[in-house]
Amino acid sequence: MSFPVRHEKAAQKAFGVLRTIRRTFSRITHMDFQILNGAYVRPLLEYAHQVFYSGSKDVILTERVQRAATEMVAGLKFLDYDMRPQCLTSLPWEIVDSGATMNVTLLYIVCIVHVIIVTDSFNIDVNAPILKLGSANTSFGFSLVGHTKPNSDKGIIIGSPKSGVNGEIYWCRSLDSTCSKITVDVRALARTNNEIDGALFGYSMSSLDYKNPENVTVCAPKLTRSIVQSDYVTGGCFQLDANLEDPKAYQSSMSFCQDIPEAAKSIDLRHCTIGATVGHHPRSPNSLFMGGPYFYYAKGMGAILDTMKFSRTQTSRGNIPPNTLLGSALDVSDRIFAPQYGPDPPVYVAYGGPGVPVTANEAKDVGTGIVLIYHSSDVDSGTDLIPVIQINGNQFASRFGHAVLLVDINNDGWEDLIVGAPYQEIEAVAGGQPQYGAVFVFINRQGQFPQPFSHQSGFEPFTYENHQMLFPPDKQECEADSLSGYGATLAELGDINHDGFQDFAVGAPYATGGGMVFVYHGSRTGRIGLPAQVICTPKLATNTPLRGLGFAVGLKGLDLDGNGYADLALGAPLSDSVVVLRTRPIIKFKVHLLLTDGSTRIPSNLDSLPDCTAEASNLPGYMAPKVRCLNTKIFMTYTSVDDKPCKPNVRYRATVLLKSNPPTPWLHELWDEIPAGREEITTQPKDSICGSHDYVSLASGTLFHDLSIVPVSFIGERSVKDYADQADRFFTVNRSASSAALNSPGGYLPIDLEATCRERMEDRSYKYPVELDQGTAKTVRIVFRDTKLVDQTSPVQIGVRWVADLPVPYPTAGDMDQFPISNPRENSQLIKLNFDNDCTVRTCCPRLAVTYEVEVSRDKHGPVVYVGDDKAQTITVQATVTNIGADPAFMTSLVSTYPPTLLELDPTLGPGLNVAPNAASCSLANPLIPGESQKCLLRWLVVAHQLTVQMAQFSVNSTIITGAASPVEVHGSPTHELRVNVKMVVNVSVTGTVEPNTVYFSGNASDGIKSISAENQIGDSRLLIKFTVRNLRNHSLIPASRLIVDWPYEIAGDIKESHGKYLLYLLDNPSVVQHQFSIPGEKETNTTSVICDSRALKRLVNPHNYRIFKFLRPSSDSVPVNLGRVDLPGSHPSAYPPLSPNKVFQEVPGRNEDSDKQQKRLMTTVSCYNGQLRCVPITCDLGKLSHKAGPITLEFVARLWDNTMRQDFKEFFLTKLRLSATWRADVKYGIDLGDADHTQET
Repeated sequence: MSFPVRHEKAAQKAFGVLRTIRRTFSRITHMDFQILNGAYVRPLLEYAHQVFYSGSKDVILTERVQRAATEMVAGLKFLDYDMRPQCLTSLPWEIVDSGATMNVTLLYIVCIVHVIIVTDSFNIDVNAPILKLGSANTSFGFSLVGHTKPNSDKGIIIGSPKSGVNGEIYWCRSLDSTCSKITVDVRALARTNNEIDGALFGYSMSSLDYKNPENVTVCAPKLTRSIVQSDYVTGGCFQLDANLEDPKAYQSSMSFCQDIPEAAKSIDLRHCTIGATVGHHPRSPNSLFMGGPYFYYAKGMGAILDTMKFSRTQTSRGNIPPNTLLGSALDVSDRIFAPQYGPDPPVYVAYGGPGVPVTANEAKDVGTGIVLIYHSSDVDSGTDLIPVIQINGNQFASRFGHAVLLVDINNDGWEDLIVGAPYQEIEAVAGGQPQYGAVFVFINRQGQFPQPFSHQSGFEPFTYENHQMLFPPDKQECEADSLSGYGATLAELGDINHDGFQDFAVGAPYATGGGMVFVYHGSRTGRIGLPAQVICTPKLATNTPLRGLGFAVGLKGLDLDGNGYADLALGAPLSDSVVVLRTRPIIKFKVHLLLTDGSTRIPSNLDSLPDCTAEASNLPGYMAPKVRCLNTKIFMTYTSVDDKPCKPNVRYRATVLLKSNPPTPWLHELWDEIPAGREEITTQPKDSICGSHDYVSLASGTLFHDLSIVPVSFIGERSVKDYADQADRFFTVNRSASSAALNSPGGYLPIDLEATCRERMEDRSYKYPVELDQGTAKTVRIVFRDTKLVDQTSPVQIGVRWVADLPVPYPTAGDMDQFPISNPRENSQLIKLNFDNDCTVRTCCPRLAVTYEVEVSRDKHGPVVYVGDDKAQTITVQATVTNIGADPAFMTSLVSTYPPTLLELDPTLGPGLNVAPNAASCSLANPLIPGESQKCLLRWLVVAHQLTVQMAQFSVNSTIITGAASPVEVHGSPTHELRVNVKMVVNVSVTGTVEPNTVYFSGNASDGIKSISAENQIGDSRLLIKFTVRNLRNHSLIPASRLIVDWPYEIAGDIKESHGKYLLYLLDNPSVVQHQFSIPGEKETNTTSVICDSRALKRLVNPHNYRIFKFLRPSSDSVPVNLGRVDLPGSHPSAYPPLSPNKVFQEVPGRNEDSDKQQKRLMTTVSCYNGQLRCVPITCDLGKLSHKAGPITLEFVARLWDNTMRQDFKEFFLTKLRLSATWRADVKYGIDLGDADHTQET
């Protein structure tokens, strides 16, 4: 690229400006290069070509490029919002200058935006939206603010910054769909250069008090002024009176850029964009707070203007890196710090700086985003403002500070800080994509101290130690994506649900589908739970496509329709529209469960209740021989949360779900905070009330849960499993909480009810709310499955959940009071019915003495039962309980758990003792009165024939239980554990034979291993070794056992060597002779289930592949064993004794008279256990060993290695070889073989 010499310097300067702006763009939106609007790109390229005018003033290249850059930079923030990322390719442009051609290529990076998720609605109605439309491509709805005129007209002021020449604003009366333009001549008021328009008037707006008539400020951050042939993007703000008339320009707001001394020499210092954000505060009515994010190399600034004195001040530039974009967001508060002196609280302003630097910076926090909070001191001080609080983001390029909100979400009187970071990367779950966008909630720590702090004290109200990070939930009804811009917008909503806590909204305008808005409710602790409501464009009942929903969110609590609830307006500037959503009034439901006489007290004598044993016979689970029922009536009422009077004859249908003793997750869905009025299902400890640390709780609740015992249920209830699919709709926050019912005893009782209106009756005295039943009550029969297992010291607890069928507004609905709604997260209740006894109104503290007696067979190791024993065996546990105190003990029972596969409750004890398949209960008394003593006996028969049960020991665990709310002083132990060993008495023999049992060898040693080709060359004697295992006990079956044969394959020899010389060479895999059970009518097959270890046999059987004589079979009725991996039993030794290099010499015993007594003869004995042989264990799984089936014989064929005998045993006249095999049962229970658990043959 070349230019004439006289223009070269100007051209280089011009394109240096272009490169600088391009780098600036690269950091604005967390993307490599942001897309530039063609309306700004084309003029830049046009101005790059020199143009000479015939007049006295020449517009040189540099100035043209600077002017184009002014257009671009001034529109930068607007582009950040206005331009949806698109997929563009590189576009070449040709520019001709004096015959020289230059190619300029602008690089566009592909941008992908994903969708965010949505939940069910609460009281912000999406069925009857009011749509306000602007002209196409005007960004109508980019900003909005609620306003009240002096004539009490309420409505919305909507900014349309791309309308007309410099932008426009519109007044839209509350519920009208049409809007009227507010006339403001920006050119005339600001005295701007007519050649450059596009001031973006209406880009930001603020009202001093939206609920009362006050002035309104509207800003134009791209306002451009020409001074001494230089263009300044000063920005600026304008004022309208309460009637939205008499517009005036704040001239002081436009002079910040002009007062920079270096601005005349540098284009970068002329881009201030004052008014990109604006705010007011009632505590400081004459102060106008503004932000200029591109002030001074895009460091950004905050400015405070005194509209009465026309004085101003600004934030200091010190320690602010370029491209910080400070002032991109702001909010004002007088409840961050306490005053240092006097009663008036000081006003503070928070500015967000989400930018990322162009060049590297050594500071670790640069580029993470920043929020600075300033004390709005006297603007006449003449000094720049220094921040009193600095909060940095925690992730590079997250745009932390893109949105800032100060609001008291926990109602402690101090405002909390909420910061948006729309590009914060959230770590992806396994297999998923990372999400982007987060909101940081910093609770003001002033509320944690008895005395508040001023900022001069150095106190830090906002820290990461107690912050919370919010991000979009991943399981909702609307389509979701990862780059939604969540956190780009933050807005105060007021108390939309009337719970006493301020609520707020988070915008995600880039969400696929047109944008989304998340609504969060404040809370007492300040912890924010899941979104109370998520509004997405597909859920809105409108046929107009919406894009960019959530760029602007308002109205800070303004009630447009006068129903007492704050309404909501959402801007969608990419489709030039605003949606007004009204808020529905809230009602609360309550379920009443009363006895037929209107009381809530159950008679203490439950046996006096009607017998309903036959009626309850269809209920699953444990029931006593006699079951009692209590008739109750159930009905439902509703009340306005705002104390509004009832409307006559208005009823709402609801489906109610009852569950006795519900678990806490089922009742509260594991919500972060249990709302006021909901009670935990817990019992407070009463040890201190009883006055002794020896008091303990013998509570029955946990035991009943573990045993799935249901003391109380309902006639007609359905099982939780069968009703599971229909129960999901009762859980609106965490549907997995529904599964908690699967792990708790009892079922569901669904009932359809009609809710009637109930006036608030705090000022009325009534004992029972019988008069609330307006003929809508239904009967519920409560079942006491076993009156002796009912704890009368605690109320009967019944969990209730409901789904109400409330009318839904239609698209043209006018009055929202006709369409109340209830909070779907407050659709549960815990009902308690007390018993009519003294211990329900005072704490009873019984004192019990407990003793246990046990009868069971024993051996030297303790209690024992024998598996397979034909004799009758029993276990008896008896408990004696005496009330030695002054108070009665309710529901005193002995409960024992046991293994039902080995024990069977003695039927002679009577019915009703088995409360569960593995538990028995014996009731002592209900109540056990002072001085009374009761005995309870449980007896079990041992099921000795259950041979498949594999356990070495079992326990019978017994405990004395009483009412859950009764702390009990116990003398003795309330629990008892009986541990019983399980054994099998067996009589198993192992016998072995060797054929022949004597072999001879003589002669000299022959050649070695390689000279042998057939088995007869190994040795003259072929040995047949047999091991026979017999079960000698009648009617006995051992389910599994193993035989371990110690095979002597080598002699010890030189123990330093890894191998010795061969001794017994195994010729083939072993065979087995086994008699199978005969089945009448079927032919007997000669098969076997014996499996021998393939690893050992692979090592031992004919390793040199000598020819084996197959015609020499060991037995005609034997078959080869099966091969597989068979491990040594764990109880068998894993190794043989150490090898010994020394042989044992013994004299041969005395011989016959005709023998030569003078000749001394020696003998030796070798075995696997005296260190003379190297042995390998061959483990064989014998399977079942039955007395009736007969013995199992294993046969091994081998040759004695003669060369070894000739070489190493020639000095011995007699050598004894001991072969051994060990039988072990492969069972978990004990084996009683006299004093051993195995048998061995040598």
